[in-house]
Amino acid sequence: MSTDQERKSYEQLFILFSAKVEKVIIRMTLVFFILLICVQALLQIPYIRKHFTRVEPLEGKPYIQPPNQMGERS
Repeated sequence: MSTDQERKSYEQLFILFSAKVEKVIIRMTLVFFILLICVQALLQIPYIRKHFTRVEPLEGKPYIQPPNQMGERS
């Protein structure tokens, strides 16, 4: 009889523990998702992107079509 009670109390403790861990994991996931969105939004600003990434200076200058060739196709 005591093993049934021990098993039930263990299961109850495990359910409480797993519920707490689940809440922590959900909150951490939400925080990291919001952080990801914020960082991606910041990377849309050229000045900040230049300082955050190492690859930005290696990409060169963006291509700008000369004004006299606008609308012409070859």
